Amino acid sequence: MVTISHTGFTSNISLEAILRVKTKEKIVGIITKLGAYISPNLKKDETARRAAAILLDDPQLVLDDLNKDELKLVKEFVDAGPNAYITRKMRKIPYKLQKYALVLTYEDFDALLWQMLMPDAVRLSFAPYIDEAIAFKEKHPRKLTRKERLLAEWMDYLQGEPEE
Repeated sequence: MVTISHTGFTSNISLEAILRVKTKEKIVGIITKLGAYISPNLKKDETARRAAAILLDDPQLVLDDLNKDELKLVKEFVDAGPNAYITRKMRKIPYKLQKYALVLTYEDFDALLWQMLMPDAVRLSFAPYIDEAIAFKEKHPRKLTRKERLLAEWMDYLQGEPEE
């Protein structure tokens, strides 16, 4: 989780800059957890650049990994627009969006709240796919492998229910 010291940050920060705050091993771990590959032999700056490119070029990697509540949180970010902080109660376990460094988090320990900000690049990358991802997650609640997901989409297409 990438934390910030105040809520004066704006959403025009790049995902690459956020990833550079993490260690190279954690960046590689994020990408590996999502089922993609990034070489561990790269320098940290190159690792952060490639990881950001992977996450932004294929947002379905992340959206497939999120549960329904987190997909609705992403939908809130998309609907809220730029520079919008979304507030949630602090939890013992951070959201996957926080674990994957896709949001900046301000921790308000007095009120026990998280105020999260999603970078514009991530929000715009997720926007075209979020409604479809929520509908798919409601229809198929368990996490599917990529092969199972493609098969399920193909079966929906054959039944005359193409996803929009």
